[in-house]
Amino acid sequence: MKRRILRALGIALLIVVQVVAVCFVVDYFFRRYEKEHVFSHARRDAPDYSLEAMLLNDHHDIVPKKKPRDEFRILAIGDSFTFSVTQPQYGLCAAIEKDLNAMGLDRRVRVVNLGFPSISFPDYLERFYFWSQALEYDAVVFNVYLGNDFNDVRKTPYDPAAFNRKLADLCRLGMAYGAYTLVPHQYPFRFMDFIKAQVLFKLQSDKELRRLLFLPDLDALGVLPDGADKRYRSLLPLSPDQMASERRSTMKPFFKDTLFAYENDMPWYELLLATAARLRASGKPVLVMLSPPEGAVSPQVGAAAAKALGKDARDADFALPGRVTRELARLVGLPQDDVLDLTPCLAGTTPDGHGTYSGRDTHWSPEGNAWAGSLVASALAARWFGRADQAAGCPQPAPAFEPIPQKLLAPLPEVAAEAAAIVSGCPTGR
Repeated sequence: MKRRILRALGIALLIVVQVVAVCFVVDYFFRRYEKEHVFSHARRDAPDYSLEAMLLNDHHDIVPKKKPRDEFRILAIGDSFTFSVTQPQYGLCAAIEKDLNAMGLDRRVRVVNLGFPSISFPDYLERFYFWSQALEYDAVVFNVYLGNDFNDVRKTPYDPAAFNRKLADLCRLGMAYGAYTLVPHQYPFRFMDFIKAQVLFKLQSDKELRRLLFLPDLDALGVLPDGADKRYRSLLPLSPDQMASERRSTMKPFFKDTLFAYENDMPWYELLLATAARLRASGKPVLVMLSPPEGAVSPQVGAAAAKALGKDARDADFALPGRVTRELARLVGLPQDDVLDLTPCLAGTTPDGHGTYSGRDTHWSPEGNAWAGSLVASALAARWFGRADQAAGCPQPAPAFEPIPQKLLAPLPEVAAEAAAIVSGCPTGR
């Protein structure tokens, strides 16, 4: 009997080993196929780019490689808070551009919306690496969303060698784009991500299948776009439980134990700010703007989210990410004036009484985009165009710095060298 059990266990173990081995082999070839054939690729030597075709939410769509002589071109890099969940003309980048051009500056300003949903620090660097070579530009805005940028990178190890391989692919292939780029990396085997995406798409679009599987009706939950406000674009409203979960997650950066809980976020953020510093030293104006989640500017939302996180709302430190940013900026040599924290300047409602956040998901509403855009535009006008009359748009408190555990930081010489390579672009001949 014992021998039979051992034999059965041995066979089961052998089957498991074989299945895992097959998965590794399949995944190896799938990843190669995905990189070369699944995506479309934009080359950095193209004469112009259709940002709409690349699933970007820019209000002009076509952007030529060469900028007009009278244009001051700003590249805006970030996640969905830069992308905006509105129609392009109501987005953050459009608001910044509109306000700057209304000031009668000596040049026409063009803000290129290069934000993309569900990305974080390493993705910002990859996109900057490509677009800074694909487009002529004058300045860069990195928009850091404090709600999830630190959390989203927790599963991405800080690995310069692996990162450099990705940069090499950008030089060789160009920027991947298309619907399949929206498939998130969630599983160790990439082909499983695609299987899940196909299953979810089928479940979402097939109501009869959802009914047969005893899954809730999405229309009844109110999690499909309702089309009530035509200013929104591709907005997927969250159910009450989903909204509570998102808000709970966005409170993590405001408590030290959760902000410093991961090994990956600080070195990636350090590299992002070092790249901004290197870019600044090369003569290109840079702004690192910090965009707060709703819980950081609405006491009611913050209290409920902190409680759901198992924290006392009175312990929340909404200046903590700003102090961390300024400490990292100090370490890598980025001038403090190149950081703009919107947290002390925003509130739950805009000055004209509208909701700053959509109330349907965690993003800014059209009015929130307009308000944030006006604050950023004032800062840029004062810092980059010498318009001292605009300096008070979002006044910053005196710089304060937060000590960061040394074990969470990457060696500064290594980070500086990597930042220099990112700003330098593809090696000659690639």
